[in-house]
Amino acid sequence: MLASLLIAWIPALTLLLAVAIQESFIPLAAWSVLRPDMLLISLSYWRLYRPDLCTIPLVFAIGLLVDLLSGTQLGLNAFSKLILLLLIGRFGRRLRSMSFLHVLFGILLLSLLDATLQWMVMSVIKGYEAHWPMLLGRPVATVLIAPLWASLLIYIHHGWLENV
Repeated sequence: MLASLLIAWIPALTLLLAVAIQESFIPLAAWSVLRPDMLLISLSYWRLYRPDLCTIPLVFAIGLLVDLLSGTQLGLNAFSKLILLLLIGRFGRRLRSMSFLHVLFGILLLSLLDATLQWMVMSVIKGYEAHWPMLLGRPVATVLIAPLWASLLIYIHHGWLENV
């Protein structure tokens, strides 16, 4: 009975774990350019394979948490992650039917879109200019870490979520 109650919280806990690793254990100063977006990988995985457990309020709350922890404009990550969540939900059936290599390319495109959305919003609000290493480095780092992080999510999904 307790295990069935925890099923709904496993995606939320992995999203929180991704935020904790991304914002706490990967220092911003040292890894400013090649800092992977582990939240995006987790969000993509759970929205593709368990969309019933990766909902809009959860992603909005996680996005606000990232904004609070990273010190960025409040609502910036929440807005960009919601846009990505809707895109993943819209094209989820096609993404699930593709090979993992194509899904990596999709994660690269989503990460580029995320960085571009955040840059556009910040340029409107504060007048930022494009910092190309930041706009391109984060998507590349995200794609490089995606197979490792996705394999952990697959293990959690099949080992804990589906066997309960």
